Amino acid sequence: MSPPSQGWDWFDTDRSGAEAQPSTAAGEAELATVFARCFLSADGRQVLGHLRRLTVERALGPQASEALMRYVEGQRQMVLYVEALVAKGTGGPHNRKRET
Repeated sequence: MSPPSQGWDWFDTDRSGAEAQPSTAAGEAELATVFARCFLSADGRQVLGHLRRLTVERALGPQASEALMRYVEGQRQMVLYVEALVAKGTGGPHNRKRET
């Protein structure tokens, strides 16, 4: 049995226990290209638009708990991250078609 992790150390390893490796610029560019190919198809734009409406464009009322606000903010960040990768994979935000 392995010793317990200290603090946030567990965040730096994957499930196999291997240390996380920093990504290279080439690897990030390739990932952005893959995201662009996936989400710039008609189906991909529809999915991303749906995710955006569910998260980024969602307004919470005054009764929303702090836990709900944190949860939704995490979802928003994920959708914005995907959109940023798509934009990077197409050469920038100005080249990207956005569904409204």
